[in-house]
Amino acid sequence: AVPVAKPAPAPKPAAPSGNWRIQLGAFGTPGNAQALWNRIRGRLGGAQPYYVKAGTVTRLQAGGFASKTAAARACAASGQPCVVVAP
Repeated sequence: AVPVAKPAPAPKPAAPSGNWRIQLGAFGTPGNAQALWNRIRGRLGGAQPYYVKAGTVTRLQAGGFASKTAAARACAASGQPCVVVAP
């Protein structure tokens, strides 16, 4: 029998590496920030979530982007209104 070569696995998208972030929302209930992250995380190519407390709200940010341009692209890909946050 002739061994059949298995195709190489598809490469995983590289995790973002940098200090730029995007802010996806600010929530009075932290669970709402987590729920939004769970819905959109697959659109952001390995970005990491950051839950930033600011008074009585929790800001949902996603980060690790190498540049402002990369963060802006992630903002567009998220499908959510969001803003780029400088390092």
